[in-house]
Amino acid sequence: MADKKKKMPVVRTDALNLGMRTPYRQAGWIIQSNEQDYEALDNQYKHDAITQTVVSKLGFDATRNGLRIVIPNDAKLQQAYQNAFDKRMVLPTLAQQTNYYNRHGDGYVAYGLLEDHPTSTDTPIDPFNIRDLAFIHAFGQTNIQAYKTNDDPTSADYGKESALVIRPKQPGQKVNKDGTITTEQAKLDPVVIDASRYSHIALDKSDGDETGTSLITRCENQLKNMQIATESIGKMLREYTFKVFQSDRLMTEDDDKFRRDKMELSQVANTEGMMFISSDDTLTKVSTQAGGVNVLIDYLWQDLSAACRIPKSVLTGEQAGTLAGADQDVVNYYDTVKAFQDQCLKPEVEKIVRLLMYSKDVAGGYLDPDSIDWHVEFNPLYTPDEKTQAETFQTTANALSTLVGAAIIGPDEAADRLNGQANNQVGQMQNTNNGDVETDSAESWAKAHFTDEQIKQYEDDLKAAHND
Repeated sequence: MADKKKKMPVVRTDALNLGMRTPYRQAGWIIQSNEQDYEALDNQYKHDAITQTVVSKLGFDATRNGLRIVIPNDAKLQQAYQNAFDKRMVLPTLAQQTNYYNRHGDGYVAYGLLEDHPTSTDTPIDPFNIRDLAFIHAFGQTNIQAYKTNDDPTSADYGKESALVIRPKQPGQKVNKDGTITTEQAKLDPVVIDASRYSHIALDKSDGDETGTSLITRCENQLKNMQIATESIGKMLREYTFKVFQSDRLMTEDDDKFRRDKMELSQVANTEGMMFISSDDTLTKVSTQAGGVNVLIDYLWQDLSAACRIPKSVLTGEQAGTLAGADQDVVNYYDTVKAFQDQCLKPEVEKIVRLLMYSKDVAGGYLDPDSIDWHVEFNPLYTPDEKTQAETFQTTANALSTLVGAAIIGPDEAADRLNGQANNQVGQMQNTNNGDVETDSAESWAKAHFTDEQIKQYEDDLKAAHND
């Protein structure tokens, strides 16, 4: 008798090692590798539409409505720096940096300066040596060789970077007079960039991590499930309905006649046209049962939404730019985007504005940023519906009127509080100062926003309230 081969045990290799012989207490997370393949991440981003949406959504939403540089006491200077800021395409660059932030886990922007006395990139910026801010470029982790970070928790500069080392991978190219492209054979030396000449944001970077964690890595299982669902549904649609032609006569034909009859029948069977068959033949139409598929797809979207922290309605484009009061999950998402603006993008924007103020060729020459009153405002991320706007504005106006009537604040302070909500999503509260109105004047502000009749009525109401 021949020896029976010993059967190999079946071993499960899923993420939790949920084998039949694994005790429940021992079932748990299996440590994953922290290494990331940036070429693979870029490839998935390019070729998978859902991955591209998840990765690019934050950068698009955080920059799409723009921002304003506000200098309350000098409208012309404000406009000059706003024009210089917009000319350098800062917001598209920050959107690209945020894309790398999600795609690679790390996003960088480098500041290119024209200097009176040119210095190397490994030296700190001298504010008095800047002629102009020539460019702002975004890049990811692909070309980064190393960066130096203070890892001493007792230091005041703990966690801060001091320098960045870039390893160029592509040599320069030249085009001769004949149109031929030739590659230079020059040696590609590392480029060291001082911390003052670049900005860096990292995603999910913990102590001891050399790099941030890609959003694609974090959502790997959810994105994989979406790819499986897309492929599976595509196959179902291709075979959603098909016809079974049962014919003993056709099956007994020779090969040549069978191929000819099969082709003719297929041409008719591919449509909902009429077919003529004998009484001995049977034609059956079979359909794929799709019940419950929508429930599975909805679960996959919810799972992906939770993993990437973007509401399903935002991911799928169901949510418009105008929100009703009940869309709390979408409001929470925009609050998250605003927090990203304030914590990550705003410091970079302020640094760029400072470089513009230092520049001798911008807005009339060098200006000390600390010598004037200025700030940066991101425009509202969304617009509430008209009913919500009206109710919010009325509530705020009533509250201010009550405070003024009780002599807790004065009319000027009430106007300042209302004007201070320039970044509020409610349109009536947004600062619409175009430079012709001095924001530090309550009287000018009132004339810019209300008619003379409305101002007179407001003053009469205040007098009546004080008399009472």
